[in-house]
Amino acid sequence: MNYKVKWNEKVLDDLKKIDKKHAGKIIDKIKSYLIKEPGSLGKPLKGMFKGMYRFRIGDFRVIYTINEKGKR
Repeated sequence: MNYKVKWNEKVLDDLKKIDKKHAGKIIDKIKSYLIKEPGSLGKPLKGMFKGMYRFRIGDFRVIYTINEKGKR
């Protein structure tokens, strides 16, 4: 069962600032790969960011949280 992606407005603004090739690659990786197992694919963050994860895509990092109610 895949998770649903909820995009933050700031993320959409950031994606518009980078070239379309990289933005497309990031969106594709999230929609086809990260939504399947976000807990095991990402690295848990510590300190004030505890409860969040990071996932590296090339030179970019995707920071996200997991909502278990967000499964499809």
